[in-house]
Amino acid sequence: MRHWGLAALVALATATGVSARNLEVPANKGWMHAQTRLVVHSSVAGLSRIAITDATTSEHDIAVTLENPDKSVFATLFLFHPSVPSVPLWFDRSRTAIEERRIFEKGAPASADPIAFAPLDAGPAGALRQSYSLLSSPYRSTSLAVIPMGEWMLVVRLTAKTLTADALDGKMNEVIAALKPIVATTAAYPGPAVPIRPCAVQTDFAHLPKAKMEKPGGADVVGNLLMSAVMANYKPDPETHVVKPATALCRDGAAQTAYGVYRWDEPASDGYTIALYDAGRTVSVYPGIMSQIEKRKTMSYSVVLHHVDDSADSYPSFDGLPRPEQVFDLIAKGTPSARSQGKNVSINASALRGS
Repeated sequence: MRHWGLAALVALATATGVSARNLEVPANKGWMHAQTRLVVHSSVAGLSRIAITDATTSEHDIAVTLENPDKSVFATLFLFHPSVPSVPLWFDRSRTAIEERRIFEKGAPASADPIAFAPLDAGPAGALRQSYSLLSSPYRSTSLAVIPMGEWMLVVRLTAKTLTADALDGKMNEVIAALKPIVATTAAYPGPAVPIRPCAVQTDFAHLPKAKMEKPGGADVVGNLLMSAVMANYKPDPETHVVKPATALCRDGAAQTAYGVYRWDEPASDGYTIALYDAGRTVSVYPGIMSQIEKRKTMSYSVVLHHVDDSADSYPSFDGLPRPEQVFDLIAKGTPSARSQGKNVSINASALRGS
């Protein structure tokens, strides 16, 4: 997990202005994440805490590494605030990252499908887990669990040199019990969790006409950012807590480590979502607001990158539905036209030249 491509790493680091930082915590002291109240003690189910890092300045993307004394079992805890708080989505991304690694060449899941479960045996089965046997690797087994903590996501990854997949699954239970996560689903993404399936109708992206990037215009840039700001800051009514549950996501095309393409029930022409790697960041591709308002003959498609801290970057639009690889390349190598953070919108001055 978190085997980021170099170009994407550079792009995201440039966009956020942050590189991973170490959180210095005394070895004999526990650490608590302020926003979720998750506590990671110096020892978790017999695994010693080795390091804590944050890929943001605000503890929105935390990684904690642990291992046992002889280093035959080690774990990584990922705690992040995903732009789309969906257990099935981030389980699918994490599972893909595992299954595409070279050490998994002859790996085999212990169950035919991921297992929905209720962490700590309480509440709905809103979490997903799966364990694997590794047959041609220096390790014998690995295990993955994705647990909802409201708008946050806790991902637990265990790997062992000698334990069987079943034994490691038992160790996963011990780790979760020791962490005592405050498990909660959101109104928009309730349990039980159901693994993502391929979309019934797959989009033939390879044969789409290659879309061209449009020259950024002031109205388009502001329209994209205002829409992304509304999406990022929307919260349910505090009194009624009424939120329309999201329809199930489906996977459009084959997943890969770098990204996966996902849709709700809409056809791809209405847009799609790209989930980048397995760390909570997504890219929205949707019909441009201004091209709809102005009823243009040719629909443009907006591209907005959503970060784990509720900020969003708007990129130049395409003059037609872009192929996913075009969007990924734009995010990895391009420069954002503007950014929204809360109610603040800042525009890259160079994006308005010639508009």
